[in-house]
Amino acid sequence: MKFAKYLFIVVGVIFLTLVAIGIFKTDYQSKASIEINAPQSQVFAVYNNPLLYQHWMTNYQSLEQLEGQINEVGNKHRLSFTTGSGEISILEQTLLAYKADELIRYSYQNQWLEGTSTAKFERTDAGATKINLTLNYTGKGIVQNALLFLLGSTIDEGHQHNLEQLKKLIEESQPEQLEDSSEQ
Repeated sequence: MKFAKYLFIVVGVIFLTLVAIGIFKTDYQSKASIEINAPQSQVFAVYNNPLLYQHWMTNYQSLEQLEGQINEVGNKHRLSFTTGSGEISILEQTLLAYKADELIRYSYQNQWLEGTSTAKFERTDAGATKINLTLNYTGKGIVQNALLFLLGSTIDEGHQHNLEQLKKLIEESQPEQLEDSSEQ
């Protein structure tokens, strides 16, 4: 009986802690960066090409254009991803800022969260390109904020993994091959 009482207290404390986190911790930031041995214009072009997303974005399924034209500030599209359980997750994005070869900023939202994503591209002294990706986001409720708190390092690892896949795609391919694979 004593064991059940202590177990109940521990579970209760954990639950109340998560509720408190969900109430008071509402803003999150995820950062990832990578240096790619390729010209800035090539890195930007591959990163920004929806036909190549499937080659470097984990669990990417599709992109549906909703409004405007690609690379036009204000354009809206819907990205679909497969979750770990095999369900489809939808993310709607609106382009907030675009500067060719330098910057892409989106606002995004789905049923769980909303935020902004900023990708900055810089040429290094060695002639490579550095991508700095920053995501600022918040959950749409107490439960979502608590889950985001618990999953923070997994989210960071996921973005870093995607950038590593992008690096591999660019450094191991020729630009002509990338264009050919996007037409298939």
